[in-house]
Amino acid sequence: MQTIQIDNAELESFISLQYGSDKIGLVDDFIKFIKTELIINDIKKGFDELESSKQGNSKLTSAKSFLDELKSEY
Repeated sequence: MQTIQIDNAELESFISLQYGSDKIGLVDDFIKFIKTELIINDIKKGFDELESSKQGNSKLTSAKSFLDELKSEY
C-alpha cells in the first residue's frame, strides 16, 4: 500500500470537504486523474511530433499508428 502525504492546508481542506471519509471515492478520482494526465501527455507528444515534422526535424508517423499505440496503452 502506498501513502501520499499532503502538506498543503488548502488542498487538505478541499479533500475533506469533497470526500469526507470516502477514501474509495478519493482513490478512484485520483486514479482517473492520473490516467487522464497520461493520455494528455501522449496526445501532447503527438502534437509535438506533428510540429517537429512541419519544421522538417523529424518524419511523421501515420495517424493510424499513433491511434493504435494510444488504444493499446489505454
